[in-house]
Amino acid sequence: MPEIADAAEAHGKSPAQVVIRWHLQRGHIVFPKSNRRERMAENFDVLDFELSEAEVQAITDLEREGRVGSHPDDVD
Repeated sequence: MPEIADAAEAHGKSPAQVVIRWHLQRGHIVFPKSNRRERMAENFDVLDFELSEAEVQAITDLEREGRVGSHPDDVD
């Protein structure tokens, strides 16, 4: 997705870091998962940059209706 790749290049971050930052800026709770130590460190290194409003909107516009998992209200 060029919107994410472009933001990653602009901020010197990985696409995964951009997606994590996008979630944080939208007020979402994020639980990134990795078994690799270097990836865990990368996942935490997202507080030293901020996506512009245009970048946030471009990524938001990628969203599609629907879920890939259960709705949180339906989980016991």
